[in-house]
Amino acid sequence: MRKKKRVSIRGNFIIGLLLICVTLIFIGVLKNRLTSQAIETNRLVSHTYKVITETNAMKRTFQNIRINERGYLLTGDRSYMESIGVSTYSFDQRLMKLRILLKENEEQKRRLDLLKITFDTLIDESVQPLLQYRKPILEDSTFLTEQEEILELFEHSEAISKTLEQILDDIEAEEYTLLEMRQSAVERWSAIDQKVTFLGPVLVVIIAFLSGIGAINRLEVYQKQQEKDQRELREARDRFASIIKGSNLGSWEWNLIDNTIKINDMWAEMLGYTKEELEPTTFDTFTRFVHPKDLDRALKLLEDHKLGKSEFYSCDLRMQHKDGHWIWVFDRGQVISRDENGKALLMSGTHADITERVLQAEALEQSEEESRRLFEAMNQGFAYCQILLDEEGNPNDFLILRVNKNFETQTGLIPEFSVGKRITELLPHVEPYWFTHNGEVALTGKSKTFEAFNSDLNRLFRISSFSPSYGYFAMIIDDITGQKQMEKQLYYEKTLFETTLLSVGDGVISTDAEGNVQFMNKVAEKLTGWQADEAKGRPFEEVFKILCGSDRHPCPNPVKQVLETKRQVELDEDTILIARDGDERFINDSTAPILSANQNVTGVVLVFRDSTNQRVKQDEIRMLSVTDPLTTLPNRRYYEQAKEELNEEPYYPLTLVLADVNGLKLTNDAFGHKTGDELLRKVSEIMRKTCRDDDIVSRIGGDEFVLLLPQTDALHAQSIVNRINKALEKEKIRGIQLSVSFGYAVKEKDEESYEDTFKVAEDSMYRNKLKQSMTFKKQVIDTLLSKLFEQEEGAEEHSNLVASLASAFAEVLGYRKEEVKNLRLAGLYHDLGKIAITPSILSKPKEELTRTQVMELQRHTEIGYNILRSVGEYAPFAEAVLHHHEKWDGSGYPQGLKQEEIPESAQILAIANTYADHLPSLGLEKTIAFMQERSNTYFNPALLETFITKVVKAQS
Repeated sequence: MRKKKRVSIRGNFIIGLLLICVTLIFIGVLKNRLTSQAIETNRLVSHTYKVITETNAMKRTFQNIRINERGYLLTGDRSYMESIGVSTYSFDQRLMKLRILLKENEEQKRRLDLLKITFDTLIDESVQPLLQYRKPILEDSTFLTEQEEILELFEHSEAISKTLEQILDDIEAEEYTLLEMRQSAVERWSAIDQKVTFLGPVLVVIIAFLSGIGAINRLEVYQKQQEKDQRELREARDRFASIIKGSNLGSWEWNLIDNTIKINDMWAEMLGYTKEELEPTTFDTFTRFVHPKDLDRALKLLEDHKLGKSEFYSCDLRMQHKDGHWIWVFDRGQVISRDENGKALLMSGTHADITERVLQAEALEQSEEESRRLFEAMNQGFAYCQILLDEEGNPNDFLILRVNKNFETQTGLIPEFSVGKRITELLPHVEPYWFTHNGEVALTGKSKTFEAFNSDLNRLFRISSFSPSYGYFAMIIDDITGQKQMEKQLYYEKTLFETTLLSVGDGVISTDAEGNVQFMNKVAEKLTGWQADEAKGRPFEEVFKILCGSDRHPCPNPVKQVLETKRQVELDEDTILIARDGDERFINDSTAPILSANQNVTGVVLVFRDSTNQRVKQDEIRMLSVTDPLTTLPNRRYYEQAKEELNEEPYYPLTLVLADVNGLKLTNDAFGHKTGDELLRKVSEIMRKTCRDDDIVSRIGGDEFVLLLPQTDALHAQSIVNRINKALEKEKIRGIQLSVSFGYAVKEKDEESYEDTFKVAEDSMYRNKLKQSMTFKKQVIDTLLSKLFEQEEGAEEHSNLVASLASAFAEVLGYRKEEVKNLRLAGLYHDLGKIAITPSILSKPKEELTRTQVMELQRHTEIGYNILRSVGEYAPFAEAVLHHHEKWDGSGYPQGLKQEEIPESAQILAIANTYADHLPSLGLEKTIAFMQERSNTYFNPALLETFITKVVKAQS
């Protein structure tokens, strides 16, 4: 018999172990498939982001063309034509990328074809004709009389550009739709993966736990085998601990003799600690982290289990994370060793993070409880039904599926006997319109409200019917039988109820037909300062004194007006009530007649409330509506109001000063929008402090400001502008000198048009901006480069070496002198974008960077590109800076270009940069070997061979 039992024990253990293995294999296979699906979905999301990025870049291309064509027409500077050429080339490159990205979407390919045709039309019909005007303008100043033709071309250019932008908006809208779908898919797969991650370990633990319980129960029979059984139990526990570790469960083992606890790494990680930080671990460690409200319950459950009152210990409790927030933990365990007296010696268990499950359960429970309360608290009856049709498809009955408590109150039908029955089973006679109206709702989905009578119930109902799904409808049922019967008898009482009793939260005064006060509630007493017994019988105007308007003229008597017109009267919003003690407050007021059943006026009721606080809040809101939230200066709306007020004779001469902040976009690109906002705030502060108290400084756009200077001539306006410029020269943001372009004009008399004055000031400002902007941007770029060299050790030597190698390489390849110069500058500025990268990332070895930090570091090429292309003469080599980390096999960044897609200037810069990167650490021979190993993967093989043989070896 003993042998038989031992075989049974061993068999049960093997079966349990097999179940655990099968469960682990199943979970592993399932998680592998979920991971593969999530990776594929993320790839599609990334693809969509690339399309959206390219469409935004193409929009900027159209804007650059329009700006450069105007720049060329104004100045004749051929660099603008070169910029147009660069933008046209950029359009073709980006169009090619979009065709590759959207090659499987026929609708998007059609839009791209239309985009290409429209862009060619823009160049042929607008840009080129506009540029042809420049030569005649230089040769003959009278040619400016043909401005109408130029304006027509400008308008045609703008119309075509809007068409181009609309096409790109359509492409981007479809991609955003795909993006939402794919992001939802990512979230769905992540949710499934989390459930598998949670349920898998729980299932394994349950199987292990049940198997262990079975083994323990059988081994208790063999007292003489206790020592051997304990050893086997410890071995099983170790195996289960391995499983728990692989399942992301925290495990603990509590020695009750010395009160020490052994925990695994996951136990500590759930709370944000390492295992070493919590050692030595005791029971006090556990109680220190448990929420005070959960501690007593957990201790009680532990004590019950130690005394043998429960088979095992389990408790949901909150524990405090290292960063201060609370997490929910499912704490489960069991005593695994007792002495001969049954005293617990050793206990082990697990911790599982169930925070998300608890929060979801609480939210669901709260939502269901709120819905249930709302459903049961309805005063109306409610019935959810299914419409039934005859053979011809016409509604002829309905099945009651669910009702609320008040269904019986409203209809007299008992819910227990009604649910699951057809209405014709409950009532012998049902009027046909019950089926017609509800059938229309259930089959069309259109809600409907109607009145319906039932002769069996002898009741009239108001039915509000709506359809939650096809074939089903829900009725909100009001028994209005009594209401209809009592309408005529209660007419006067209903009117009085609506005009007085429902307004007891406000001040209420009622008068008789002669206008003498008859009733005042407590609120009215407080607001007027009169007691009801003192005011009764006095004329209304003696008790209720009011003034109107800013000039505080006496208001018409509202009671008298109502008595004369028999209509409701409301006072103006700026009505002021003068209390008996002289206290003043704004009020809102409504005065209505009290009518008898035959429509005779028997008195007047006035309902009013103290609106002083409301007026204060309205004034605050009105102030916010005319204030720019970033700079706290008046905004465009305030400016539009102010210019109307100041455009009058007393304020002439009126000077308009237009100001445009130089380099805002460049600052945003280099240091982020927070720094750009700081720049705008600093400029705003300087202008506000420098101008006079009566001057109005408004922010009317992103980087545009308008100064309205009343009673100021041109000489004084120039003085004010000079003061502002001197103040700006003393301020810097992130080491960059503040710069603003100004233009002003003076309106001397009323006959002059304000718009013409504004246009003169605007033209002046733009002329100054054309002179200052490029010089300022160059200075900023040089400042940024110097700061980069200061903060990154070796950056200056590296950039100079890359510049030297790139220019030498370009000369070997036969580039023109201007192109060689551009490549030298590209080498010098290729790492300019790193100025916007966190310094700690730049100083850290690349192999130690996290994935997020690598992505931030890679942004430096795009940042450098955006900074450089803002300067016209730097634009020709900005694209080389953008793509100098692309690789020949397409594995580079930022756009993953491949082979000939990569501009040759970028390939040259990439080879020079890589050589300069590795030369100091590897030496000449090893650097050459390193680059040759990456021929045809990182680099163009032909270009690399030319560089090594004709540049490197020629210099060495």
